[in-house]
Formats: sequence, structure tokens, C-alpha cells
Amino acid sequence: MAVRKKKKPHYDVFLEGELVDLVLPNERAIDVDGWYAWFNDQLLTRNMEQGMIPNSRERQRRFLEDLRASTTRFALMLKPKGEDRVVGIASLSKISHVSRQADFAMVVAARSAGLKGAFLGMEAKCLMTEHAFDTMGLERINSYQSTTLKDWQRWQILFGYRMEGVQRKAFRKGHRTTDVMLSGCLLEDYAALKMKRGGKLWPGSRKIMDLIRVLPKQSLEEKLTRALAKLGDEHYRTIRQA
Repeated sequence: MAVRKKKKPHYDVFLEGELVDLVLPNERAIDVDGWYAWFNDQLLTRNMEQGMIPNSRERQRRFLEDLRASTTRFALMLKPKGEDRVVGIASLSKISHVSRQADFAMVVAARSAGLKGAFLGMEAKCLMTEHAFDTMGLERINSYQSTTLKDWQRWQILFGYRMEGVQRKAFRKGHRTTDVMLSGCLLEDYAALKMKRGGKLWPGSRKIMDLIRVLPKQSLEEKLTRALAKLGDEHYRTIRQA
């Protein structure tokens, strides 16, 4: 009886999760899973710098080569469990081992169905955050998001990221401008949260769902934006400028 050879995986797993594995980017992601085409999607890129000029396979291959050679950027792709495709990418950029910090960014271009699909990005962010602190030895991770992403503003605290400020009209796409929320996760915040969860930042999809249900309906960003606008107007009216 012939022994059936085990099929070689198309992606190499670097960080393994419950719902998603983070895998090394490769050419298959470009040619088969359409990585390059994600950045031609006008809806997906509405809050991103990408999407202003067409992206191509060739441009994405050059980006992949630069990524492989970089010492200040590290990226992994999101591969849902049980699926042979990648649906997004998460990265740490501007990595500094002097200041021990980096900037986090993520794009989720396609989702799986049901509960699993809703949490791919959340678990990916937890996996990257754990790796940044526990393995890379960083002490701070910065995150920047358009204030139009209301749900993510509410969920940030579940991963240890706290709001630190708002940049007014810091993002522009065409004639549309939006504010950008700055948030950060410090090593001590991460360690405290991890201890509460028995040594894991990602407590499981069921537990995360329970935690989301009891979050305040209004994000801290929404509360502070209104309060700052009111206090700012009151304060600046008292200042003589001419």
C-alpha cells in the first residue's frame, strides 16, 4: 500500500494562535491570494495612504524584498485556522532597540464567516504584541488609527492599548480629512493584563466576546474629544491674541 505524502504547507507559521496563525509573507500571497490587490480596494483603503495610485504584483514583490531585508520593520500575514489563504497583514515598523519601541499597523482584507472572522484581527494584534514584548524586548508599542474606526477605539483597552491623544485632521484622503487617535501599550500595562489572564494576552474568543459585551458603549476617545473641544474653546476665548 502506497504511503500518501503529506502536502507541504504553502505558508510557514511563525506565531500560532487559536483562530489565526501568523505566517511569513511570500510570493504566493501576491500571486494567489491577491495581497497586491488589497491596496486597490477603495473601500478597504479609505483610511489608509494606499489606494491613491494603482498597486501591482511587481510593486508588491519589491515591497516584499525590502521587507525581507529590513532591520526596522517586521511583518506577518494572517492565515485563518483551517484555511489555505492569507487574509491580512500585521506589522511592527520603526523598530528601535535604543528607545525600545515600535509602531503597530494591520490590514484585514477579507474575513472568515461567523464568530471566527470577527476576531482574526484582535487575536493577531495580541500575538504581535506578545512577541514584541516577550521576544523582541520592546517596552512600548505605538498605534495610530482614524477616529472613524469607532469599534476599534472601544476594543483597544482589551489588548492593553490606552488612548494618549488626538491629532486634529491628521489624515487626508482627497478632500476628506479625519482626526487620528494615538494610543500606546506599555510593558507594564501588558504585564499586568497578562497576569490577570493567566499568562496569555489572548484569553480566547469566548472570553473576548464576554468582555466586549460589558464594555462602555461610548469610547474614551469620543468622551475626551467632546470634553477637550469644550474646554479648549472656553480656555482660548480668555486669551488675548492681538
